[in-house]
Amino acid sequence: MLHGNIENTQDGLHNRLELCLESEPASTDLAEDLILQFCQSTEFSDDELNEIGLAVRESVANAVIHGNGCQAHKKVLLKAELRDTAMVITVTDEGERFDPEAVPDPLVGDQLFKESGRGILMIKTLMDEVSMRRRDAAGMEICMTKNYSKSTHTGGHKMSLKISSRNVDGVTVLDLSGRIVLGEASSLVRETLKDMAGRGEKKILLNLADVGYIDSSGLGSLVGGYTSVSNAGGQIKLVNLNTKVHDLLRVTKLITVFEVHTSESAAIKSFS
Repeated sequence: MLHGNIENTQDGLHNRLELCLESEPASTDLAEDLILQFCQSTEFSDDELNEIGLAVRESVANAVIHGNGCQAHKKVLLKAELRDTAMVITVTDEGERFDPEAVPDPLVGDQLFKESGRGILMIKTLMDEVSMRRRDAAGMEICMTKNYSKSTHTGGHKMSLKISSRNVDGVTVLDLSGRIVLGEASSLVRETLKDMAGRGEKKILLNLADVGYIDSSGLGSLVGGYTSVSNAGGQIKLVNLNTKVHDLLRVTKLITVFEVHTSESAAIKSFS
C-alpha cells in the first residue's frame, strides 16, 4: 500500500514528506491521514487543515482514477514540503489518461448534474496556488500551495458517516452525521437515496447539521440521489448546512440545483 519517508531538518523538525501510493481509492484516506499528521506541528488553523486534507484527497483521487486508471502497476507520488511561509504539495501520477484542458466546466449546463468532474475546481478553491503540468515522462503533476495564516488549531477526529431516518408530517428526514467522502460514505448516501426513490418516497429532507466535510465524490452522491428522486417524481431538499458545506455548494453552483433551508420547520412546510 505505502512506501515513503519523512525527512528531518537539522533541528529535528519534520519538514518534508514523500509517499509512494498504490493506485486504489483507499489511498485517498491514507494520503489525507498522513498529510494531516505531517501538519500537526504547523500554524495552520483547523479550517485550513481541513482544506489541505480535502485538496490532497481530491488530487490523489484524480491521480488514481483519472490519471492511472486504477492500474495496479502504476503509482502515485505525493510530496509535501514545509517552507517559511507556506506548505507546498505535489501529487504526480504515472498515467497518460488525464488532460485537465479536456475536463468540461462543471459549472455550465448539464455538467451541474454530473456525479463527477468537480475535483480540479475544488482543489483550486481550497488552495492558494495551484498549477498543473504534463511531465516529460508519462504522468501529470499537480502542485498546490497553502500559505500560513499564523492561527492555531485545536485538533479533531474523523467520523464515519451515519444516517438515521425519521418521519415529520409526511416528510422523511435523513439525519446525516460524519463525512461524505469517496468510498463507503458516498456509496451509502447514493444507495440510500436510490432505495428510497425505488420505494416511492416522494418527500426527502437531508439534515446536514452534523456533516462538516464533503469531497467531490460526496457531492456526486448527492447529485446522483437528487437525480434518482427527481426521476421518480419526488423532491429532495437540504437543511442546516454549515458555512463550509454551504460555500462548497455555492462554488460548485449546486446551490442552484438543491433547495436549501436554514430551518427544519420551514423546510418541512415547503414540500408541496
